[in-house]
Amino acid sequence: MVDFVRVILRLAYWYGLAVGVLNFEVNWSTGKASASRRVTIYAVAHNLALMSLICLRSFSNKSLISDLTKARYLHEYFFLLMTLVRNMAVTISLVTRWFQRCRILRLWNKIFRMVAERPQVVHEYRRSLILKFVFVVLSDSFHTVLDLSAQRKKYNFDLVINIIIWTTFTTIFNMIVVQYYLAVLQVLGLYKIIQQDLRLLIREAETICSIRNRRGGVFSIKCCSLADQLDHLAERHSTLQNTISEMSEVFQIQSFSMSLVYYLSTMGSIYFTFCSILYNTTGFGSSFWGLLLIFLSTAFFYADNWISINIGFHIRDQQDELIRLLADRTLFSQELDKRLETAFENFQLQLVRDPYEFYVMGLFKVERGQLMAMLNSVITHSIILVQWELQHNRSEL
Repeated sequence: MVDFVRVILRLAYWYGLAVGVLNFEVNWSTGKASASRRVTIYAVAHNLALMSLICLRSFSNKSLISDLTKARYLHEYFFLLMTLVRNMAVTISLVTRWFQRCRILRLWNKIFRMVAERPQVVHEYRRSLILKFVFVVLSDSFHTVLDLSAQRKKYNFDLVINIIIWTTFTTIFNMIVVQYYLAVLQVLGLYKIIQQDLRLLIREAETICSIRNRRGGVFSIKCCSLADQLDHLAERHSTLQNTISEMSEVFQIQSFSMSLVYYLSTMGSIYFTFCSILYNTTGFGSSFWGLLLIFLSTAFFYADNWISINIGFHIRDQQDELIRLLADRTLFSQELDKRLETAFENFQLQLVRDPYEFYVMGLFKVERGQLMAMLNSVITHSIILVQWELQHNRSEL
């Protein structure tokens, strides 16, 4: 039977190497990552060639800067600005990955060791990984078909070069997002294993409460054994919490770039759909298949974005579930051994003292309420763009 998890992980790894996102090599027999010479040389050559191509295109007559000076309509300005922001975000993310390479290597090896100790983690994130892979492929495929179809009557050499550059930058950005998603997904799986172990431990502690003879050695030995297990769980959680905190620090700039690109891309998707139907310059607005292509491209794009963003909230949910499970200890019929009670209290204090919080560049905290506020802002600004386009179109008529 085909191991889809292994296939997807290998595919993401080799594809990341091919597009220059990964600047280190992984020995899949041991799982250890290292900065090998051949991968370093290839990544440097790839990144420098891409940056040089962008610089050369910037001085040509068909560059983004010249297109911005020649633009006449708002949607032209907006889409050119969105492309410029995406290119800058990818460039900054690639540069920061070189500065953070040593920390990324340590994180990779640290996470791999934790997963190797708990192989059942793979079963916890198997479905999420396959779902992410499917939506990434469908979103990129439909967006590529949509872009190629929109320019089918204007093909020339400069346009082909621009499409190749745009597709490359989009692929690099998506690979950066996918690699961050994979790292967080494995941390989420480790959180679920801790939750399962804690649930079993609490169930066993509740069983111990029914022991009547507490002066004998059986009760004390079982309580001490559970206290040791609980201390070990707390240590595993502390290591996992430190790992996710270090990941948040390493990927600060990339998270900010993701937030900015997702914000503009969501507005652009709504705006592009409206302009395609209003002006019908692409031919999509007059055919059923064109409208279906726009709808499917938008739907898969939003689904892919939601999967990437929502995984951080799942980690917070897992931590809240740990706190709730520890609170169930107060419902036991009788008190436990003092050492076990102390272990429970220390674990509770640890969870309350170090909650999972993720800030993007110190500007805002990523939480569900903030996400809804951003979505409301996207819809509001999209409506403003659509209203301006309607008024401008009406004044020309």
